[in-house]
Amino acid sequence: MSVSSRTAAVFDALHQPPHSVRTPQGLRVTVRLPVERAAAQMAGHYPGFPILPGVLLIEGVRQAAGAALGGELRLCRVDRARFARPLFAGDELQLSLLVTSGPDSRITVRARGARADGLMAAELSLTLEAVVAGA
Repeated sequence: MSVSSRTAAVFDALHQPPHSVRTPQGLRVTVRLPVERAAAQMAGHYPGFPILPGVLLIEGVRQAAGAALGGELRLCRVDRARFARPLFAGDELQLSLLVTSGPDSRITVRARGARADGLMAAELSLTLEAVVAGA
């Protein structure tokens, strides 16, 4: 079982389906992620000062892209990760993704997450690939 599969088994980031719109640039996806969905994982992430672990934000982006494309995606590479502000229990993250497909059948996702106060919390760029059944 891959790390993404193990993480997904214990962390379901999406409480509602993402909203998707096809544009000339790629698939634009928006979704709200309630940070409270990661309460169990946050408990041990900086005891006394629990924040959303960055790996769960990456996992949330992977899940949102997969839901928008209608299939399971596997993380190949984190090309860029910038975590600008912490996310606490009670916060809700507004994620905006641009999902594009490359010639090698890999999927590039550029994501920006903003807190409810409008401040940028994270910017990510991920390379993903479709999970093929039986592979």
